[in-house]
Amino acid sequence: MFISVVMAVYNGERYLQSAINSILGQTYKTFELIIVNDGSIDQTKEILDTISDTRVKIIHLMKNGGAANALNIGVENAKGKWIAIHDADDISEPTRLEEQVDYLLSHPESIGIGSLIKCFFGNTHVRETMVHNEEDYYNKLFDDQKVYDNRLCTCYLCHGSVIFSKDLFSKIGGYNPKYKICYDYDLWLRMFDNKVIQKLPSKLYNYRITTDSLGKSSTDQTCYELQTIVTDYIYQTLKSTLKREPVFVVVGTKKGCQLFKEKIQVEQNLNVTDYFYYRRKMKSLEQMIHNQADAILLLNDKYSNRVLKSLLRMGLSLNENVFVIWNYKYTRDYMNI
Repeated sequence: MFISVVMAVYNGERYLQSAINSILGQTYKTFELIIVNDGSIDQTKEILDTISDTRVKIIHLMKNGGAANALNIGVENAKGKWIAIHDADDISEPTRLEEQVDYLLSHPESIGIGSLIKCFFGNTHVRETMVHNEEDYYNKLFDDQKVYDNRLCTCYLCHGSVIFSKDLFSKIGGYNPKYKICYDYDLWLRMFDNKVIQKLPSKLYNYRITTDSLGKSSTDQTCYELQTIVTDYIYQTLKSTLKREPVFVVVGTKKGCQLFKEKIQVEQNLNVTDYFYYRRKMKSLEQMIHNQADAILLLNDKYSNRVLKSLLRMGLSLNENVFVIWNYKYTRDYMNI
């Protein structure tokens, strides 16, 4: 099985060489490494131009177009039928590709495979709790059904740890360059409609935590992209089923509802018939969903599990007419139902 490892890099001079070395040192040898330099203005180009290993293909882009665009270009140029993603500041364990290929060969029905991760400090500003929280979050293992049920309010896979099918990637349209941070999550949502991607129970990927990464330095933008991706996904799914514009009720705290209205409803032109704050009686919400709306968007927070259980007792169905989605805060807890 030939693997194409695809890496996008922008101004990555500090950690790039160690990331490359971790791939070139893999115990599995049947691979190519495609590195797309996304218009870097530091010493990234000079570092890449010194590489003479014939397994490495370098693509220099003149202008920075974002990681999603760079990765799409890398995948388009890949020879392999399987794509292994690798971030330019992370490190793969030497047996990563070997263990993941073994899984894919023994599970021919799979569309991909990830792994557990080990987090480590990228700079002195990273708190130890941040490292532990990130590692704990990505190292949970659930069965396919729970992963699928939670897909609209959590991200199961660490992007750089995954190998996936190039054929499926191309079929569903690849990464969406519209998203600058959460392009991987958007891809997983569309891939999971075909089949859930699981994780090997081994820490095969070392994930560097830095405070200046886009996801960590722009948490507001991260949450905005997550909510945008999910609401668009639900909207398109319901519109296809109903053959008309779906009507929503949004449930959450007052602040959560207000921010959703300002940032998501207005920009996506969603038909939201009402906003339901937790202090209102659940009976009125039941009447609302039966008489006025097609679906409830439940903003994920510390109250949402309790509210969800009440809605399910009313006869509503998870991911059919009630959807638990990302909130304005970076809440990534799994539902307990």
